[in-house]
Amino acid sequence: MPTPVPEYLNRILDLVHDDDGGEVADYIEDLSKADPDKLGLALCTVSGHLYSVGDDDCEFSIQSISKPFVYALALEEIGPDEVHQVVGVEPSGDAYNAISLDEHNRPSNPMINAGAIAVNQLINGAESSVEDRVEKIRSFFSQLAGRDLRIDETLVEHELEKADRNLAIAHLLREFDIVNDVPHDAVNSYTQQCSIMVTVKDLAAMAATLANGGVQPITGERVLSSTACQVTQAVMTSAGMYDGSGRWMVDVGIPAKSGVAGGLIGTMPGQLGIASLSPRLNEQGNSVRGVKIFKELSSTLGLNLMGSDYYSAPGIKAVLRREDTTVVQLQGMINFAAAEKILHDLEDYRLGGSAIVLDVSHVTSFNRAGRMLIKEGVRSIRDTGYDVRIYDPDSAMPDYEFSDGTHLEAVKDFSTSLTIEVPRDKVYQAITQPDQWWEETIETTDGSAGEQGGEFRFDNDEQYAEFSVAEARAGDRLVWHVEPSGSDREDKHWADTDLIFDLEEAGEGATKLTFTHRGMHEREANYDQVARAWEKRLYDRLEPLIRDS
Repeated sequence: MPTPVPEYLNRILDLVHDDDGGEVADYIEDLSKADPDKLGLALCTVSGHLYSVGDDDCEFSIQSISKPFVYALALEEIGPDEVHQVVGVEPSGDAYNAISLDEHNRPSNPMINAGAIAVNQLINGAESSVEDRVEKIRSFFSQLAGRDLRIDETLVEHELEKADRNLAIAHLLREFDIVNDVPHDAVNSYTQQCSIMVTVKDLAAMAATLANGGVQPITGERVLSSTACQVTQAVMTSAGMYDGSGRWMVDVGIPAKSGVAGGLIGTMPGQLGIASLSPRLNEQGNSVRGVKIFKELSSTLGLNLMGSDYYSAPGIKAVLRREDTTVVQLQGMINFAAAEKILHDLEDYRLGGSAIVLDVSHVTSFNRAGRMLIKEGVRSIRDTGYDVRIYDPDSAMPDYEFSDGTHLEAVKDFSTSLTIEVPRDKVYQAITQPDQWWEETIETTDGSAGEQGGEFRFDNDEQYAEFSVAEARAGDRLVWHVEPSGSDREDKHWADTDLIFDLEEAGEGATKLTFTHRGMHEREANYDQVARAWEKRLYDRLEPLIRDS
């Protein structure tokens, strides 16, 4: 289904397009030559969906937007206690380039130049060379963006020619033993950090990584700890927009950071990262149209961090009765508020039968408080006499131990494996012909059964079913999703489940095939019947077909 998100982002750009207020930065020629009409916007969700419009491939220097990311890297490398020995976390009340320290003889926060230079010097250890430190930062930024980023060496050269004030700051920091490098090296390292070239798409992915607790949402790589991301976004909230941070949080409510090249980023913890580009700046050094873009996004999408609509508790998805078992399906991110609502709402349900299955397959994550509250609530239900189990195929809940030392038992999906003396590509090819081994009436309706996005169905006197190919990696993995069809001949227990075929090497020329019917677990009413049917299909029909091939 086409998403309306790009169209919406384009409407945002249309709203601000004709605003020509402000001026481009002109302290060096490179920035003064920037096209003032460039306008781009990107949004990246924590689920890994990246949307971008306008001049989304235009590269520009990251400038001060680098500050929160390098701060996060320092937190990751040496921990908050060590980092905060050399830089504070409070708004400074001074200009971003002020030559001043706080009462503890350290920069007030890592978002002003003094704090950023101090934090830069922590990366890769105090004894690191400039080259190694800069490469560590460039490589880290590349991980955040999901692609290899470069430094504009010409820009570095021109920035250093105008770096007298930053050199003065570096001398002050060295005087109070905040930095070990000679001032020129400290400023050189910091300047290269600010000269890394990015697009709004890069910055949206980088911001989304902070919002996602350190996991790059597109590549899936964990780049930072959740603690580093939490602390970084807290400081962005209080000091990211310098002396205007208070007004920004009142008007916009999105943790943010701007750069003099016209970039602006924002994070919504647990939701998304945003980035815009528009080179004309206001008197505070922030992008004029970028500020308007963020205000519009905040008001129309309800993205103000302090807004009550942000803290919605998803609660219970469904409560289903399966013969002697009640299945309680949870959904979303379970924090304290969500867990409290779930347990409160369960009091209104009639939990029949002798067994209860807590289905967390639709839960994206538990935080510590949510996990603790749910487990203790389930323990209380167990203590009233129910046989309580958990269905957790993605390990959303890290452990199943109750406070009394007992454990919540897990129910498993139906799964079976067989090893065949046939190469993986041949096994995969055979699986993608379900009409040959499963059901003769199967017909493809779009694409093929071995092509991602393909669709097929079977329709016989007893049953009707529709399938889509959710994942297809030739020779490795095939996932068919059973689509709810609404047919009166549809097996309701099958609807919205997944048929997963995983293939791996099992010695030279041999393949281990593991089949899992996800969603068909041990507490389902017809589990035994389904298990026997799958074993018959796989062993009596598919395996011979593979061997014959």
